[in-house]
Amino acid sequence: MVTPPVLETHGLSFAYAPGHWAVRNIDLQVTPGSHMALLGANGAGKSTLLLLLSGTLHLCQGEIAIEGRSVGHSREGMRHWRKRVGLLLQDPEDQLLAPTVEQDVAFAPLQAGATEEQARAAVQQALQALDIEHLATRPVYELSLGEKKRVALAGLIVERPAVLLLDEPTSGLDPGAVRALALTLEYLTAQGTAILQATHDVDFAYEHATEVCVMFRGGILAQGCPETVLADAGMLQHASLEPPLLLETAMAVGGQAPYPRSRAAFRDWLGPAARRRQT
Repeated sequence: MVTPPVLETHGLSFAYAPGHWAVRNIDLQVTPGSHMALLGANGAGKSTLLLLLSGTLHLCQGEIAIEGRSVGHSREGMRHWRKRVGLLLQDPEDQLLAPTVEQDVAFAPLQAGATEEQARAAVQQALQALDIEHLATRPVYELSLGEKKRVALAGLIVERPAVLLLDEPTSGLDPGAVRALALTLEYLTAQGTAILQATHDVDFAYEHATEVCVMFRGGILAQGCPETVLADAGMLQHASLEPPLLLETAMAVGGQAPYPRSRAAFRDWLGPAARRRQT
């Protein structure tokens, strides 16, 4: 049975000024538990698309549907939209509002009418899900960038959204924080949350995304599974992107698909690939 999309767009278009399209004719279908990476150079339209999908910007043309329901900017429509779709900004400080971690994560449920006891339980569950319970009483200003991003993410998942939109979530993070983020996203998709991530990081997208969408000048240049789309060196060059290192190396040593998508898988794969090349 085909899983219906949790979020879909039809002919989505937006211009910051008449005739200057930042996003043009975008058709997307995002299914529960999927992880779609939006790839593209600066100015390709990735962040604008996320702002449209979150309801922050008003679309000029087209339609957005969440769980089969077309959404709009009425008060009722925005209430449903914000409950089902969460946006993580590139700079987490733009959405951290309270003095301490637990106060910040509790903000959304309290604003939605939860009692203090209900909010406390929801906060504890969100912090446990992201493995940051130890940060609960910490002042927000003391946190590292990676910790701030995870706290901001906890402030979104506390309301159990169906879709999470992430704008450059790995930007500025050290390798350990990137690995922690990857584990968090794997946990969320396993719970059925759909992830839509705008990123320049083709290596992260290749390893973790279930689908990639390459954007160019506001439109979609290519879309599909990472192994296929990111193997097209000519298309990536046209979009001002580099191929993922693991995929490029695997193809260079003469191996055959399916190619490994993580370092551990690459090490396991390299032995047989090297032997085939020698023979």
